[in-house]
Amino acid sequence: MDIIEKIQAGDVRAAARLITRVEKRDPEAIEIIKAVYTKSGKSRLIGITGPPGVGKSCLVGALVGEFRARNLTVGVLAVDPSSPFSGGALLGDRARMSDHTSDSEVFIRSLASRGASGGLSAAVNDAADILNVFGKDIILIETVGVGQGEIDIARIAHTVLLVLMPGYGDTLQAMKAGIMEIADLFVVNKADKPGAEKTASELAGAQNLSCPSEVETTWIPPIVKTSATHKTGLDDLVVEIFKHFDFLDTHDVIQAKNRERRTKQFLDILSRQILDEFMAELDKDPALQRWVKKIGNLELDPYSASEQVVGWMKKARGAEKDLS
Repeated sequence: MDIIEKIQAGDVRAAARLITRVEKRDPEAIEIIKAVYTKSGKSRLIGITGPPGVGKSCLVGALVGEFRARNLTVGVLAVDPSSPFSGGALLGDRARMSDHTSDSEVFIRSLASRGASGGLSAAVNDAADILNVFGKDIILIETVGVGQGEIDIARIAHTVLLVLMPGYGDTLQAMKAGIMEIADLFVVNKADKPGAEKTASELAGAQNLSCPSEVETTWIPPIVKTSATHKTGLDDLVVEIFKHFDFLDTHDVIQAKNRERRTKQFLDILSRQILDEFMAELDKDPALQRWVKKIGNLELDPYSASEQVVGWMKKARGAEKDLS
């Protein structure tokens, strides 16, 4: 039985090993990802993002329990800051999700951000594909939690939860220009604390200023108050998540979301491969090394240098007209 068959059969170790190999950009693992690409696409991807300290990990753990109570299988990809020494995830498999580690229908994995922008790991798309093939109904993707820059999750997840907490109302106007626009649902977590109603009201006010007029094909993000630690508001949150799933299906938005995810995945892989190839050539080509040295010596500006590289690519593309 090969590794794909093992994963399809529910082999947790096989899935975990393949994700590890993908994170390390193991060439054999990449070949396996190529083979599973057309087998993925059935899972629903939910992104959980928001500023640090709002309780995202607790909320993810609570949501796992809610989905399991509905007899759905769940995968969790929790993106953590990377260790500056090992490059590995600092927080491991998230102690707050330990209640579910003995459940064979739940797969929890931390992914190191490894400096990736947008609050995500470079391997998150591949890991999601592996969990798709693994047969998970729901895949929860928790971003690092670095602030407004976490917009890449909107290009990967079908449904994005922006998690805030009481006291974040004063920052909403500043957030509107960035992370606010990606939310499909707003979650005011830690709603047992004072100020939850005020934060929810301020969110509603911000929506009235930024949302388009309500029409049949427009999704207006609902605002749900939860307390992950006290297990309150979670049923309401899951109901709203499923309403968004229904909206995506009814208005045929799901295919557009999937195309956007795959396009981003392609562009990320292309950028990484071009950079890797360039660095490999730089390591062995003295003429290229002298050319790059001109940038450091202020003899050549980086914009012109980049334009030259793009010119080389266009020239090579001109010699390969049969790409299809």
